[in-house]
Amino acid sequence: MSDAITLLDEPILVEDNLPRVGETLPFFQLVNQQLEDITLESFQGKRKILHFFPGIDTSISANSVRTLDALGTTLNNTVILNISPDLPFTMAKFSTEQNLNRSINLSTLRGRDMYKNYGVLIMSSKLAGLPARALMVADENDQVLHVELVHDLTNEPDYEAAVAALA
Repeated sequence: MSDAITLLDEPILVEDNLPRVGETLPFFQLVNQQLEDITLESFQGKRKILHFFPGIDTSISANSVRTLDALGTTLNNTVILNISPDLPFTMAKFSTEQNLNRSINLSTLRGRDMYKNYGVLIMSSKLAGLPARALMVADENDQVLHVELVHDLTNEPDYEAAVAALA
């Protein structure tokens, strides 16, 4: 089964495996800017905002990363994880140029199975294989508090709803 999202009114199928509120986040292993393997356990005891996006080279993705990084100043015991297929070097360069230091950039360089496991894998269109735009919020015990699959790739997620889930 799959969910449908759009890109400028063109339908796109996405893997139908989104974690549900109350479930535990699935395991993941991704790569940080130092090319180190990072797992979900690396953030044990922290609240989490997982931000999936297709790539930093679009204005929508770039703005989402900037917006979430700014929100990081107001969130206690919370990590913001920007997750994309971008190379770690690309994300590091973007963060340096934008003076972003409150969020953590993670690449699926060695963890592309995460897209399928988290239900954000685009399955149709020219973007097949990339992640859809999504926000997921989890507590200190990795219990899902909020999930948003953004229904059109040209839109940003609902940041207020994500932050409210942490209240």
